[in-house]
Amino acid sequence: MAVLRPEDLVELLGASYEETDCAGLKLHLDRVYVLETHGRLGIEERVLPKYREITPANGSFKLGPGPYYVKYKEWIEIPNGYMGLAIQRSSLIRMGATLYTAVWDPGYRGRGSGLLVVHNLHGIIIDKGAQIAQLVVFRMTGETKKTYNGYYQGEK
Repeated sequence: MAVLRPEDLVELLGASYEETDCAGLKLHLDRVYVLETHGRLGIEERVLPKYREITPANGSFKLGPGPYYVKYKEWIEIPNGYMGLAIQRSSLIRMGATLYTAVWDPGYRGRGSGLLVVHNLHGIIIDKGAQIAQLVVFRMTGETKKTYNGYYQGEK
């Protein structure tokens, strides 16, 4: 497996060079939600919690301690033979926040999401559109017959 360079991402994903970071594709904060109910992940069923969208004040989200469901601005299409991992910016860690993400499977198309957890007891302020992560893309050993076609395909 190899990590793709910014130059490779421009060619593979059709991104502009400005949309890349040193080792991946920039992911920017678009929407923030508060989780309002519990969720359930069973063997044969999935019930997501209800979410309430937070409206930014003067272009910024002021977030107190706790978990937030976040959506990225970028629409991403991961080609067969590749996979991605979204990794938080170190600035979030330095502010006392973490971003939990999942694998971006070959064949996934959509605007990804993550779980932003604010550990800082004083909270944090993040501008809408600020870069919060980078998507690091890996080339697999080859194409796979098992591409993503699941529940979150095409999410906006």
